Amino acid sequence: MNLSQRAAAEAAGVPHRYLTIVETSDARIGTNLDLVDFYSAAGIEFLGEASIGQEIARAGARWLGPSLQDVGKAEKARFHAEDRRVSFRAARALLNKGQDEVAGLTGLSRATVKSLELGKAWEESQRTLLTFYESAGIEFVGWGDPVTNMYFGIGVRWSLRPPEPESIPLSVQS
Repeated sequence: MNLSQRAAAEAAGVPHRYLTIVETSDARIGTNLDLVDFYSAAGIEFLGEASIGQEIARAGARWLGPSLQDVGKAEKARFHAEDRRVSFRAARALLNKGQDEVAGLTGLSRATVKSLELGKAWEESQRTLLTFYESAGIEFVGWGDPVTNMYFGIGVRWSLRPPEPESIPLSVQS
């Protein structure tokens, strides 16, 4: 959604400090539900697989998309679409890293990381960033529509396979 934490809190009608608490603890379930309602109304779907007695697995988020890929233009127009198949910004957010940190970990410049997040297409740099995030255990989700040349359901989630420990800084490993 391209919102800062402060802007999201304001738009959802909750204090910024509560959003910070909710994102870092299990407290304030009412505020958490208000935030879920806010993001859902904006077209964001939260992902995860839950089992009683287990932590939520494969958590993430994505833009809602049509339930079927073979629907008409009018149906597709009701959903958010992207002109690229991955969201590097969402992947960075899932890792809770800044652009400077990702740049340092990948060997790319901060300007390159920023440009790739904005949709610039430099094949080698894109491959480097994609490999970094996938090695960190992130799965990119969504699908492309050949008729509109747009992508629906774009987002990220933790993958089924664990991250590759040797390629991830200790601050990302659990």
